[in-house]
Amino acid sequence: MPENVSVSEFVQEVRDDWSSPTTSSFTSKMISCRNTVYLLEEALDSDRLVLQKMKKAAKAKYTSGHEHVSHVEQYINSMEKLAVNCHSNGENEVGSAFCRLADFSKDLLSPMKNLLKSMLHNINFFLDSLVKGDLREVKGDLKKPVDRAWRDYESRFKQVEKEKRELARQYGMVRSEVSGGEIAEELEKERRSFQLSMCEYLIKVNEIKTKRGVDLLQNLI
Repeated sequence: MPENVSVSEFVQEVRDDWSSPTTSSFTSKMISCRNTVYLLEEALDSDRLVLQKMKKAAKAKYTSGHEHVSHVEQYINSMEKLAVNCHSNGENEVGSAFCRLADFSKDLLSPMKNLLKSMLHNINFFLDSLVKGDLREVKGDLKKPVDRAWRDYESRFKQVEKEKRELARQYGMVRSEVSGGEIAEELEKERRSFQLSMCEYLIKVNEIKTKRGVDLLQNLI
């Protein structure tokens, strides 16, 4: 299996290729670049599945909390009505006790409401946006430009290779293979297109990693 390429290695290879296309080793690293894309896709897909479960659990947690708040509010309302009944029947001390207990329960309920509101906006909405937005493209769409650029390069390489061999045959020579450096100029457009697609892909992956990492942690705290 070809090795994968780190971002720093990729950037250095691209710089070398721009500086000296005929001597750079970028063409030999292109398969490794593709392998890196597939490895990143697998990792992101794994994250997507985990975050889908997290999103589902967060939604259930919010629904459960909202129902709990509703029950507590009914509980408080019942105590307040009971307090009114007690005062009407001359049981002022008991009625006052029910009022104080109802007020105490309201004080406890207020932070819970704020927590649920914060959870809805900072966690539920964020996870929903992440799963349905950025990570939705992970199932193949994200790497399509890279795959397309690779196919264009391969197609052009085979065409130029065939032309070089045919030219050699006309002069009575046999070409077993054609090096990437030898046809660097002919394939510059396709190579640059692949490099651009890889850059855009790596930038997008980094954005997704930031959202599912640091940004998510900040919303959870």
